[in-house]
Amino acid sequence: MIRLFSFNYNQTAIFLLLFTLIIRTTGLFVPYINSTPSIDINYLSVFFSVLNHFSTVGFIVSTGFIYATALIFNKICIQHELSITPSYLPAYFFVLLNSVFVDQFYAGPVIFVNFFMTLSLGSILNLYNSNNTNISIFSASTLAGLSALLNTTYITFFVIVLIGINLFRTFNFRENLSALFGFIMPLYIATMINYLINNNFLPFHIFFPDYGTFNNPNWALYSALPSIGLIGFLAVIRMYRNFFRNSTKQRRFIQYMMLFLITSTILMSTGKQNARQEFSFLSMPLAFAFSFYFTNSKINWLKELLNLLLIASILYFRTVSAA
Repeated sequence: MIRLFSFNYNQTAIFLLLFTLIIRTTGLFVPYINSTPSIDINYLSVFFSVLNHFSTVGFIVSTGFIYATALIFNKICIQHELSITPSYLPAYFFVLLNSVFVDQFYAGPVIFVNFFMTLSLGSILNLYNSNNTNISIFSASTLAGLSALLNTTYITFFVIVLIGINLFRTFNFRENLSALFGFIMPLYIATMINYLINNNFLPFHIFFPDYGTFNNPNWALYSALPSIGLIGFLAVIRMYRNFFRNSTKQRRFIQYMMLFLITSTILMSTGKQNARQEFSFLSMPLAFAFSFYFTNSKINWLKELLNLLLIASILYFRTVSAA
């Protein structure tokens, strides 16, 4: 499996699509009923309820977004030479890590936010050694604004985008101000639309950020997360052992991914939202770390064995939890 996705052939994208459909088929046989407290913004609540009214539709939408996001993320890694060798491993692990829980088959805000933040990442990386930065900065921050529009808890991602802009660019007040305007733009447009529809600038109920509520972490022990955490730990160690051998852009990207990983872990561990769904936020930094680790390893049979054990762990615990 690792060898199959270790190349950058055009037909590999087809194999990735087949793998995506196979690994996520459980979503059709064991439909997930969302238990997350509904977002108290009427039009969004209705939108996601309609989208997931039929489990097949929700499965198709979520799977389509996961596959598209994986391809975009993989293209970013290749285009900006972030991986050691061009391959489909980042996309492969992105799909795998978005199929750990049945909850991830739900077409909710998380998959859309993940999609927006991946596009935002591409815009941030375009800033490195670029003279024309206005469009990229505005695009990156606007996508963060769309994420906050889906759930105000995710306003944290704007801070991450702002850090990313200043990580890949020398600090510039005008550029940071442009980022702020880009972030506010979707919120401003949504406010105007809400006023035209409901004759009120703000929604009837505002879903405020809920970082103060910590979730019980015991559920993670009865899932594939310990296996994922073990491989992730080995991947991070290997990545930092080779840290100073990388280019400046790669080193900054690794630092940015670690920041993204820590922030996403905090988001998953707090709030009223479904932690299993929000685990998808960790898929981007973990997919990059996993691809780095498996590309570097010289023992092919060990790579394949670890990968098969990871897949077996995911399928086993997913089946048990859905039963």
